[in-house]
Amino acid sequence: MKEGSGGQLAMYCIIGITVLAVIAVISVVALALGTRKRYREGRVVKHMKLGNSILGTVGVIFIAAAVAVSVCMNVFANQLNNVFYVGAVGSDSVETTEDDWRALAKEIGQEGMTLMRNENNALPLQNTKVNLIGYYAYNPYFSGGGSGRVSGGDDTVDVLSSLKSAGIEINPALVDAGVYEVKEPEPVQIGFHVSPLTVDEVSVDKFTGDASFESMKEYSDTAIVVLGRTGSEGADLTSYEQIDDANYLQLNDNEKAIMKKASETFDKIIVVINSANALEMGFLDEYNVDACVWAGLPGPYGFDALGKILTGEINPSGKLPDTWVTDNDSAPASENYGTQVASNSKTSHYVDYVEGIYVGYKWYETAYAEKAVVTNTKTNETFDYGKDYDSIVSFPFGTGLSYTTFSQRITSISTETLDPKDSVSVDVEVTNTGDVPGKEVVQLYMSAPYTDYDKKNGVEKAAVQLIGYDKTDELAPGASQKLTIEVPVEDLAAYDTSHSNDDGTVGSYMLDASEYTFSIRSNAHESLDEKTASLDDRFFYSGSDQRSSDDQAASNQFDEASRGKYLSRSNGFSNYADAMGSVVDTVNSTANEDDPDAYDPSYDEGIDAMTKGVDYAVKGDLTLDDVKGLDYDDPKWDALIKQLTVEELKSLVEDSTYASPSLLSIGKDFRTVDSDGPMGISSMWTTSMNGIAYPCIPLLAATFNTDIATKFGDQMADQTQYYGTSGWYAPAMNNHRWAFSGRNFEYYSEDAVLAGTTASAQVKAAREGGLIVYIKHFALNDMESVRHENLHTYSNEQAIREIYLKPFEDCVKKGGATAVMASMNFIGDTYAGANESLLTEVLRNEWGFNGKVLTDMDQGGMAAGSNKAMRAGLDGWLTRWGISVRAKTDADIHYLQRSAHNTLYAMANGNLMPVNIANWQAYGAAIAAELGVLGVLCIVAIVLRVRKPKNVAAKEATTAQ
Repeated sequence: MKEGSGGQLAMYCIIGITVLAVIAVISVVALALGTRKRYREGRVVKHMKLGNSILGTVGVIFIAAAVAVSVCMNVFANQLNNVFYVGAVGSDSVETTEDDWRALAKEIGQEGMTLMRNENNALPLQNTKVNLIGYYAYNPYFSGGGSGRVSGGDDTVDVLSSLKSAGIEINPALVDAGVYEVKEPEPVQIGFHVSPLTVDEVSVDKFTGDASFESMKEYSDTAIVVLGRTGSEGADLTSYEQIDDANYLQLNDNEKAIMKKASETFDKIIVVINSANALEMGFLDEYNVDACVWAGLPGPYGFDALGKILTGEINPSGKLPDTWVTDNDSAPASENYGTQVASNSKTSHYVDYVEGIYVGYKWYETAYAEKAVVTNTKTNETFDYGKDYDSIVSFPFGTGLSYTTFSQRITSISTETLDPKDSVSVDVEVTNTGDVPGKEVVQLYMSAPYTDYDKKNGVEKAAVQLIGYDKTDELAPGASQKLTIEVPVEDLAAYDTSHSNDDGTVGSYMLDASEYTFSIRSNAHESLDEKTASLDDRFFYSGSDQRSSDDQAASNQFDEASRGKYLSRSNGFSNYADAMGSVVDTVNSTANEDDPDAYDPSYDEGIDAMTKGVDYAVKGDLTLDDVKGLDYDDPKWDALIKQLTVEELKSLVEDSTYASPSLLSIGKDFRTVDSDGPMGISSMWTTSMNGIAYPCIPLLAATFNTDIATKFGDQMADQTQYYGTSGWYAPAMNNHRWAFSGRNFEYYSEDAVLAGTTASAQVKAAREGGLIVYIKHFALNDMESVRHENLHTYSNEQAIREIYLKPFEDCVKKGGATAVMASMNFIGDTYAGANESLLTEVLRNEWGFNGKVLTDMDQGGMAAGSNKAMRAGLDGWLTRWGISVRAKTDADIHYLQRSAHNTLYAMANGNLMPVNIANWQAYGAAIAAELGVLGVLCIVAIVLRVRKPKNVAAKEATTAQ
């Protein structure tokens, strides 16, 4: 049994009930009896009115509290089940151990940390005596805030311990002189905690005496400067108040002064970036930085790799999952980001993805190819990509250096003529041409033809697009390895919103006829070798020619979400200003806000009458175990679902907050709980469910190693079984649309293929281990600001499908996901959790998803649309405040049964771990009854105080006569 805190809470309730009863009874009885005693003794009773007023008020409060407790027990029953979690029947017979979990966390650091720059033989360190500078060198960030928050503890590996264990001697003067204070680590915790956005670097004036730069130079000619930034759920980095005109991803004045002084003092400067968000990197050249290592937010164990990388014990092999630039305003997304209140609805917000598919390197590399010259319409900065690419882009996507050198060459391509229904494979030989062992990543990119048809019909193509990758084993000097990367040709297709299909629908994935270039690259910008293959005729994946991975052919589903003009490559992005200027400060419709539960009556038409005992609440002997492993459409499912009572059907939807209810009619006589945490399992309700934390997700992506992602998934399945939790609200795979997203530390990359490949490997392994994996946040939740405040997200269909839905698609088709968490925002003008196009047409009908769709945490009144949402394809609500779904009509029961089928399918194909819940209902009933009795007692006390004893009253009457 893995114990929770519910038992302690129950004990506190019992103690509280007893203490409250004793104090209240003694006080009330003493007051009443004291008054009557004064009457009998003939003394004046002082403050009669005041005392009675107090008793009356207290009595009313007690009675009101009794009513409130009773109401809360009903409304918040599901949440109280979580709060009074006593423990789970976890399993100790898992294949991996805590040591294995920590080892993987360290391995992610080893293969994910990225050597961005290395000049003048700065690394590996020749002189192991260093000056360690920077507040975050001594108090680093381990993660961001929110559901993915991680802190250090007694066994944490931080920057200091990592360097020292690698044999690096650190100048003690900065701590001894009080320049920096090493704060005591917090207790180990993983779970929901918001991180403040601050930059805590000290003033350069503090570097005096033995800690002066002159004295430090005498200790060592090498300085390692650590720069830290974090992020947090619920807030984007744009919310950081600009200080001295510096935003959160620029150096502040203290950091600039320290870097300037270091540049003037030391022979070698090495910068370590402790951030998941991409900083503006122009300072490297400004301050003559010799080497730079991206360490990310590596959790409590990932820093173990840092010292070993600096000394060369580990040869770095990570590759950047994002483009790092000198000015983040060069990204078109920068012009449409953050809190924007609609002028036609003060409770609504909007964001327009008018950049279309041109996100991250797809923008920078295509702008370079087109020699685009564009001016940011908000800042008036002009960027000339033809002339100034190198001064705009500091580090292209996929950049990552090694202490050795490699050659890569394409030895063969499987075909010179592409077949839309087949695949293409590229063989690559990688040779270690340097002096030390190392690993290398093969990055395969595709350049599709950009034709007149595309320009006429608004189909956009990036100049280069990652389509696959692989990583070598560790190669000794002179050793070679052949890697084969195979890609379905359908994955080369672009989405064409204009194509008319034979069935009357519009829109299709499409391949243009012409030459396709396949290149292996050291990063998105630099090609190493390439081959070509051609497609003879334009091909549309339409009708019966649908993509082989689809259940039905794709067609336009998100016309409502598209508005304005979108950035086009045509004529060198000459429409940049028009696209940015097309954004209006209104939302197209407020129908969702006006009546969130309004839905088309046709949803409820043609549904058969429901009869109790025939269509639901049928007596039967099927159990959930009987349908385990059966196809979703197996007839046994219908029979099983019919056994559920209406109360059970409702409970499956209502009692979904990190849990599932018991369902006695189908033999499920226990509750289960789910866990949070993309960096490891955690719980909002109890610390007893917190597992081992891993590094931030971009570091996992930076490994470019699906074997590591698979191990991550394996271990998540083991951890959840060990701790007794059945579902995992992760991974999160929204896009790094802009560097300022507060939650980039939870998301993989700016690239959908890297994100989808990594995430689907995790999901597949976790699913095979029996874990119910809730991929999230579906979809376009790429900004934290006002995400729950009626945020209307507008984008065109091509970008939605190719950039934002692709990772989810991979997790469904390749990973076998059986659960999805919908996002808080709107897609166009419809809440994502009630968007039939998203949840039914694309997810279920096109991709073939079977399983449960759950909301993200209900905020801003989203639960008010529960009946509409269920008809759109939602199955459960994650809510703090409780929810009551309607079950009055035949249609209501029909949709409840459909949701039950979806939810139970996910459960039947997972390992359900029973949990024990304290009998809070008994405690609640006792408290309510006690409060009611105490209220009545207060009233009785008033009566006793007002009514004088008979002998006293008689005596007073006689005296009066």
